[in-house]
Amino acid sequence: MRRPLALLAAVLALASPTARAAEPLDLDLRKLGPPSAAIWAYTRCGAVCAPTAGELALAADARTRFAMLSSELALSLSSALLEPAATVGHSGFAFDLESAYTTVHKNVVGTTPPFPPAPGDYWPTRTKTPSGLLVPSFHVRKSFPYSLELGGRLLYLSQSSYFAAQIHGKWAIQEGYAAIPDVALLAAHTIFLGQKDLDLSSTDLTLMTSKRFGVNAVMSVTPYLALRYLLVRASSGPLGYAPATATPATVVAETAAFPSLSRSLYRTTLGARMTAFATTMAAELTWFGGSHSEASGDYANSGLQSSLGGAFKLGFEF
Repeated sequence: MRRPLALLAAVLALASPTARAAEPLDLDLRKLGPPSAAIWAYTRCGAVCAPTAGELALAADARTRFAMLSSELALSLSSALLEPAATVGHSGFAFDLESAYTTVHKNVVGTTPPFPPAPGDYWPTRTKTPSGLLVPSFHVRKSFPYSLELGGRLLYLSQSSYFAAQIHGKWAIQEGYAAIPDVALLAAHTIFLGQKDLDLSSTDLTLMTSKRFGVNAVMSVTPYLALRYLLVRASSGPLGYAPATATPATVVAETAAFPSLSRSLYRTTLGARMTAFATTMAAELTWFGGSHSEASGDYANSGLQSSLGGAFKLGFEF
């Protein structure tokens, strides 16, 4: 009985405001709980023994919280699109300051209809459970012949110590005809940086269309619509759950990593860009309708609630 109580005390200590992280939204993945039932069993019996059904459920719940955390982080970091289907023109450049805000949740969604929220906060932060994530970014794009465009973003997760880097490429299948909307394919890859235990990346594939309208011969407005597929990949490094005074054997027995997760998500973005001379502004909304995934590998059925995101930019194109 003492060993489970010691594990509980260790988890509560990790959840305290005295954690080493410096910012309110800095993460400690150990707060999600051990992802291996063997750790729960070891704290109960002090040796290698078979996990009980309850211990298996506790480990599965920890993995589900990790899946929710990774999915909502990936959705937030890759939310902003803020560009139409057309490129910036032959040999053109674009430099943008952007900001995106995406709503997030804290409860795991049930896996049976009507998918009610269930207890289980999956934000293992230092001091704050967020209801939304603010992500400012700096965005650069460069156009090339044959309607090709390459770009990159440097993103910052507000109130945290974390950044992300994104590279993307766009091919405008059709652009420049006055009577026909522009159509483009866009691919982007985003990597989460700064959290030593979390390996998180996402790949975004987008089909988009837009149509430019001139206004008084001095500016233009370009509404755009995008259908987006996001593939999230996440895992963790080894996490230690043993107390600081534990023996080497206990440290080894109470160390585990969250296994690799791969998850597909779909969303829709609607926005508009305004251009006057070399100055551009854009605003958009992104809707994610939720997801109720089937069991896969080490992860059980899990649901992700719907979310709404907004983004704005101010930049220059020339």
